[in-house]
Amino acid sequence: MFFRIAVILMLILLSVSDLKSHTIPVLPVLVFAAVMAVVHLTVRYIPSSIPFAESLSADRLSAGDLPAVRIFTGMLPGLFLLAVSLASRSSIGTGDGIAVAACGAAIGLSSELASLTVALVLCCVYSIVLLIRKKAGRKDTLPFLPFLTAGHILVLITEARI
Repeated sequence: MFFRIAVILMLILLSVSDLKSHTIPVLPVLVFAAVMAVVHLTVRYIPSSIPFAESLSADRLSAGDLPAVRIFTGMLPGLFLLAVSLASRSSIGTGDGIAVAACGAAIGLSSELASLTVALVLCCVYSIVLLIRKKAGRKDTLPFLPFLTAGHILVLITEARI
């Protein structure tokens, strides 16, 4: 839960920049990813007597998992978006790929894929509405991080209810 809330807070802050200027500051995303990686790598060694250790325990890995492997596999959707960004001459923003990679490093592959899928569906529906209402054309761009934020929030809510 700790990692998911941290990801949502980071995305809310970055969404403001994405909405205002259609840019994502990369340095804060990289700092966030580094901090989350360090926390992931050390969380299994935190003694349970530390007060906040209990809130992290739900995000602990099983005894057989390697934190570095979980971090890397969580980054795969973002790395794929980065590759698409480079191949398509930035049709998909590089900052979006970096943000998705940072989120995936923090929360893992399955949660990031679920959040990314919800975000893409939301963005697609919104785009269709804009196209039908003739408020945007095929070549117009949309800031993606607000949709990614909504995707993460919706996945968090649905996982909490299950």
